[in-house]
Amino acid sequence: MSEKSSVEKADIATVESGPKQEVVVPQSGPERDAIVKRLKRKLDLRLVPYLALLYLFNALDRGNIGNARLAGIEEGTHLKGNQFYNALSFFYFGYTISQIPNMFIMKKVTPSVLVGITMVLWGVCSTAMAGAKNYSGLVAARFFMGVFEAGVGPAAPIILSFFYLRHELAWRTALFYGSSTFAGAFGGLIAYGVSTNLAHEKLAPWQLLFIIEGIPTIFLGIITVFLLPNAPETLERWFVTPEEKQVAIERSRSGHNTDTTTLDKRQLLASINDYKNIFTCLIYIGLNIPLASYTSFLPTIVSLMGYKHAKAQLMTVPPYACAIVCVFAVCWNSDRTRQRGLHVAGSALVACIGYILLISSGNVKANYTGACFVAMGLYPIIPLMLSWVANNNVGHTKRAVSVAMLNTFGQCFATVGTQIYKSPTAPRFFMGYGVCLAFTVVMIVFSLGLTVFLKRENDRRDAKYGAPKPLTSEEQQEAINNGIYDDHPSFRYFI
Repeated sequence: MSEKSSVEKADIATVESGPKQEVVVPQSGPERDAIVKRLKRKLDLRLVPYLALLYLFNALDRGNIGNARLAGIEEGTHLKGNQFYNALSFFYFGYTISQIPNMFIMKKVTPSVLVGITMVLWGVCSTAMAGAKNYSGLVAARFFMGVFEAGVGPAAPIILSFFYLRHELAWRTALFYGSSTFAGAFGGLIAYGVSTNLAHEKLAPWQLLFIIEGIPTIFLGIITVFLLPNAPETLERWFVTPEEKQVAIERSRSGHNTDTTTLDKRQLLASINDYKNIFTCLIYIGLNIPLASYTSFLPTIVSLMGYKHAKAQLMTVPPYACAIVCVFAVCWNSDRTRQRGLHVAGSALVACIGYILLISSGNVKANYTGACFVAMGLYPIIPLMLSWVANNNVGHTKRAVSVAMLNTFGQCFATVGTQIYKSPTAPRFFMGYGVCLAFTVVMIVFSLGLTVFLKRENDRRDAKYGAPKPLTSEEQQEAINNGIYDDHPSFRYFI
């Protein structure tokens, strides 16, 4: 028996790693498990925290205008009437129109280049807001910041899906998106520090806030071009061993990442026509209306509860701290149980309780508790939905466009969230709380509905084709080339 056939019989994969060397990687057993464990530990210590750091600055720069309002931006830029609310909306206009184009650009260039360059540009826009003298300048900065911030949020779950298996994704996505809740907490602390400890003879506190939070973003974007891993095939020798790199490549292929096309128009159409994506977009619309209003108006809401100025900035921190715990706990359990829809519905129910408390009581303590419940319910849904979409779409273009569609529709309706907390309705904000409560109910209905549909489809395939079998990378690519995607008999949906 030849050496090659002996290796095959032993269930060993042999791949070329150089002109004269071969890397032999066990396909099962304790040695394989040890390699996988080392690989995931390295990725968990480098890739996930780095993406989380990027999104921390993304969320910090996006939401700091809420803290700037308490620090005097309306007076400093001479805003009148609804102009502050309109400035908030223009961010989402820019964010919406650039979602899908950014995903196409990522297929043309490496993710690190897209994320790094867009990060530098939105950092410039964020810093430039400190120089806004009027409504027009503020709107222009917010609009272009939205255009460039759309490069990170949709790209991150796609990048994570290259390195992690489907049942490992929600927890890592939670670690990434959980940083947005840290941003809410840090934003309040930074604003408190600026308001109480910093003074400048020429710059107002709101201007200092934009400068302090914007400039580090620019430097981090430059570093990202060189440090962010793009795919398992490009992992550096100093970071992983040849065996770990080969296992990373094999894991990526087993996660339906064999698509070699740069841009597949059939996958684009398949994304648009997929009923699952219609459901997930409706759920995400239900999320983004209350989420956009919460991040922008929490400082205002807290100040109207009786907390003033710097104290109001500080009191925005505890709701985000509660949300951080829920994000990690809910998404960890979602990966453990391999359930997405029920966790989305359960989280939305928690947010419903929060809005009911805000609507039904004028008591400060009850309202503050309600604000905490809202954060605890809304924020876990972000990583859950992005993981759900990435889990259930096969093909790079289809997955990227599906994630971009999710964000596009969600951010379109986020503009509604910036317009529902009008000053004449203060301090009870019945209209704002009522609209948000209605859309959290929408999330519950459609997440449960999608769960039922996916469960029925999995059961139908089990009955018709039997238990699913793992596909080779060649079989996966053939399915993609034939336009089958996630309709393949061996594919099962995450529910």
